[in-house]
Amino acid sequence: MTKLNTQYSIRNTNDVYAVILVGGIGKRLQPLSKPSMPKPFLSVTKDRKTIFAKTVARIRKILPIKNIIVVANKRQAHLIKKGFPKILKGNLLLEKASKNTAPAIALASLKLKKRSIDAVIVVLPADHYIGNENMYLNTLKKGIDFVKGNPGALVTIGLQPSFPATGYGYIRVKARGRRGDVYQVERFVEKPDIETAQKFIDDDRYLWNTGTFIFKAVTFLGAIRRLAKGIYGPMKDMRKIEEKYDTLPNISVDYAIMEKAYDIYCVKGLYRWEDIGSFDSLKKVLKAESRRFSERDGKVTKIL
Repeated sequence: MTKLNTQYSIRNTNDVYAVILVGGIGKRLQPLSKPSMPKPFLSVTKDRKTIFAKTVARIRKILPIKNIIVVANKRQAHLIKKGFPKILKGNLLLEKASKNTAPAIALASLKLKKRSIDAVIVVLPADHYIGNENMYLNTLKKGIDFVKGNPGALVTIGLQPSFPATGYGYIRVKARGRRGDVYQVERFVEKPDIETAQKFIDDDRYLWNTGTFIFKAVTFLGAIRRLAKGIYGPMKDMRKIEEKYDTLPNISVDYAIMEKAYDIYCVKGLYRWEDIGSFDSLKKVLKAESRRFSERDGKVTKIL
């Protein structure tokens, strides 16, 4: 049994839940990633654990197993159970069709609201590489503590850009309104061209959007009700969600909620992070982890 690490202690973890989003099939990394072996289930680190298993192992240091939820496509169920064999039956939420992050988070929020009206959700992508675990967990803790003190807030995690990335979204934070490492968000910015990305590097108000979010379940559902009626309507009656899931829009949480909502805050992190959304970023991680690989025409064909 993994003991919680008191170094990252959170006041009362009973109402704090991790929601790990497994996502789609990793089209940008095909043919290495494919429907039978999506990106989160690739092994890229020197310990040879999958990216998904590493995601679970990190969050288990601050949250108990009973508070870890996974949202995935039905066809990925066996891969989830292999990578996280101790997952509780009621904590694996299987979508009949992948509908992007907004419906997936709404589904988890509806389930967790029933467990606790005070449920705080930490949304974690299952396919990201984290290079400094200590800084990462402390950043999550800051976000959780902030939401506990500001229950109406929707919080995201941002990182200072280290190069002019054109494959990442950005967050522009306000020059004023800072509370320690927590900033008010002015707006979300889509993936820029190289010239614009270079300008962002030179302006410390722009941070990489990591796709990691923290908020209360009821707060998120309130935002869904106001801003994404196409999601909220079909999901109101949980008894019929199975038959109605196909009708939900395929939309990200950024588009559906974060770009429109108020009371958005960003915790600035300093840990190393890679989205692994391209072969360039994958090769960067593999080299950092001393993993050998085969490639053809710039694409990784096999990790050795």
